[in-house]
Amino acid sequence: MKTFVSLSLIFAAAAAFAVPTLTEFRFDANGTPAFIGRNDLPVGQLSLQSTERADKTAVTVSIKGTDTSDLAQLRLGPTVGQISGDTVTFQVPVHQGLSTYTVYAVPSKTADLRRKIVIEGVGVRIGSLVTSPNQAVTDVGRNSRNFRIPGIVETPKGTLVAVFDNRFNHPGDLPADITVGVSTSTDGGTTWSPIRTALNCEGYDGGVGVGDPCVLVDPSNGRIWIAGLRSPKSGHPIWRSVKGSVSPADCGQFILAYSDDEGQTWSKPINITLDVKRPNDPDTKDWGCLFQGPGAGIAMADGTLVFPAQIWGHNGGAPHHGVLVYSKDHGQTWTSSAQMPFGGSESTVAEIEPGVLLLNTREGMGAASRTSAITRDMGKTWEKLETTPLRQPGNLCQAALLKIGDRLYFSNPNAWSRSAMSIRTSDDKGKTWSAGLIYDPRACAGYSSLCTVGEDSIGVIYEGNSDYHYFLRIPLKDFE
Repeated sequence: MKTFVSLSLIFAAAAAFAVPTLTEFRFDANGTPAFIGRNDLPVGQLSLQSTERADKTAVTVSIKGTDTSDLAQLRLGPTVGQISGDTVTFQVPVHQGLSTYTVYAVPSKTADLRRKIVIEGVGVRIGSLVTSPNQAVTDVGRNSRNFRIPGIVETPKGTLVAVFDNRFNHPGDLPADITVGVSTSTDGGTTWSPIRTALNCEGYDGGVGVGDPCVLVDPSNGRIWIAGLRSPKSGHPIWRSVKGSVSPADCGQFILAYSDDEGQTWSKPINITLDVKRPNDPDTKDWGCLFQGPGAGIAMADGTLVFPAQIWGHNGGAPHHGVLVYSKDHGQTWTSSAQMPFGGSESTVAEIEPGVLLLNTREGMGAASRTSAITRDMGKTWEKLETTPLRQPGNLCQAALLKIGDRLYFSNPNAWSRSAMSIRTSDDKGKTWSAGLIYDPRACAGYSSLCTVGEDSIGVIYEGNSDYHYFLRIPLKDFE
């Protein structure tokens, strides 16, 4: 159900006011969602074209067709409208010529994320905040200045589990004071729990911080797994990881943790660097740092758990490649595949048919678009997949991939800058892609992750900037 809003003008009757002749009245949406908990993001502009000046004119916005409780407030520029019944009224000046006002839509705390606010026939999507600037991490008694690198899954019980970096001192990457945070939602993403710590390597051998999380859920037992990258003592986990080593002294560490209670509590860190880097195998001799996604992994039809991952060469040297990290025994043991030979760094994965995996990677052998490859044997061999180009920004960016039914969904900044956050779809196993649905047009940090939300929606968590993580619940019918 949608909230229908129509606009009309009621001219002030006071004799001191000139009555303008209105020649044009227009609302132009800019595509920005309205977020529960924020009232400072403009959703569009209202333009009033007049032949004369009026010191003040009453602009009445009517809300019709449904329960108005979804809309806590509608603001017009600096003016806060007075809600009375099914109308909101503003007193605004109208100049001769064009008068333009910025419109803000503020959803209520219980607004349904599957619905839209429709202003003059234009839909404004509703979203929620997972993280916000300087938010508390409750179990450590301090606030994180910044949050980055989201991942999200839906558990078999319907809980949404979002993970991300808690970047306590500054927005920069590892090595730094970083832990992996978690927030959960039991109402489809409308509200989120306080942030807790899911993965912290303080007191364990290695350098400073752990981050860049990737999350997956095992549907057979409901266990949620997080993979994180631990800095080595030598410094930067990519630029200071040497080939042939698994030591925390000079190699980034592949760390896991798991939760058996819907993300409420987490195991102690589990180091599987030796298992996945396989230093004694001839095909890994040039591997420096190996780490996860980031974003989300999958459980295959046969129960195999898979983290998409990436390999960097000695001290971050080229080439770098996509790779799979997987477990065939529900996380008791882990190993890695052969490297995907077509390049790549940050990667995302989907099972396009039983036993067949599609790996999509940042960079590849060229920076203009992302690289896709398929494997039918858990990464022993790879076949490059020629696809509709999946454009990425000039400074490159992470992306997200998810399969729902027979359709693939792909999220990233679909522009030459980190902006125009979009979801594209493919109905032929990733060979061709739609033009895409832009869910947020603004400039942003650009990382995102996708999940199912019930049977009728897809969820996306994404970085609005280094402080905010936004969540949108988009009905699958919007992609038809």
